[in-house]
Amino acid sequence: MADRVILHVGTPKAGTTYLQTLLWANRARLAEAGVLLPGARPFEHNQAAAAVRSGWAPRRVTTVWDRLHAEVMDHPGTALLSNEWFALAGPARAREAVARFGEAEVHVVVTARDLVSVVPAGWQETLKLGRGGSLADFISGLEPPGERWGYWTLDPAWVLERWAAGLDPARVHVVTVPTRRDEPDQLWQRFASVVGIADGVVDVSAGARANESLSVESARLLEVLGPRLREAVEADEHMWSGYRWLRRYLSHTLLVPRKGGRIGLSAEQFKTLRKRSRKAAKELVKRGYHVVGDIEELNSVTHDSTLRQPEGIPDREVLEHAADLSADLLRALRETSDSGRPVPDNAEFSERA
Repeated sequence: MADRVILHVGTPKAGTTYLQTLLWANRARLAEAGVLLPGARPFEHNQAAAAVRSGWAPRRVTTVWDRLHAEVMDHPGTALLSNEWFALAGPARAREAVARFGEAEVHVVVTARDLVSVVPAGWQETLKLGRGGSLADFISGLEPPGERWGYWTLDPAWVLERWAAGLDPARVHVVTVPTRRDEPDQLWQRFASVVGIADGVVDVSAGARANESLSVESARLLEVLGPRLREAVEADEHMWSGYRWLRRYLSHTLLVPRKGGRIGLSAEQFKTLRKRSRKAAKELVKRGYHVVGDIEELNSVTHDSTLRQPEGIPDREVLEHAADLSADLLRALRETSDSGRPVPDNAEFSERA
């Protein structure tokens, strides 16, 4: 049986891609240090999270959970499961997931970031899948429980209300995402200290990758065109077609490299998200969880009135952006036809869901 089981359960848009890509790129080095990352590929942790959320119902994900669970229970050291969509689990499912590790010392970890930054980042993730909808509508719809993109998963206090139930607060860890950018490895150092990974075990230059953001101009374009594009790619009835063509190819291969402005918030939107972020920070401290970093990092972002809001992007800029994208798509189609090669797939994102 594992001595310690670390469940990194969220939150989305709070450094999870960076940490997970670093962990998997260093999987062999971690194993040598006694830290098990069970499974053969990152997507299996996504499937394990789906098994928890579903109550271990669909066989295709339950089989993966059972295999990873068996690896963990056979491992004599520390085992780590990491996927942000564990955060979607309800209270009963979260409690059962913890209980399934029996007598092992289970620790629950969330990486937490200020909601002023997280919410616009979450909104653009819905755009990358052709969901459409304005930022204002997205913010107004954050309250209902159980939503993939809502406070249910984005608010660390709400996530831990479910996942920390019955656990010693000393085994519940809140790793805050640094707001300073001059120490790029600081998030990793904080996370590693919780897991018990010594300095030098992981090569921090190997494989780490952030989930890159769209510019406000690209976000506005997808807000307008996304639903039509989604309808087009879903015509082939393949389960992952929207993910492959809209998120991986169109968004990350074509639009992310087009630099532009960051997504801005109105003063009222900023006030709403700041209030919720402060409430979450106070609750995390009140419950006595182990905070690694500075809880004030959840409240430290100030309102930048110079950033453009999506609805403020004029139609002519949207049209220019669409024209450039059309040219890129035609160029890719021509190159594919000439060479016989498949359309570029940005395979590095093939296992993010």
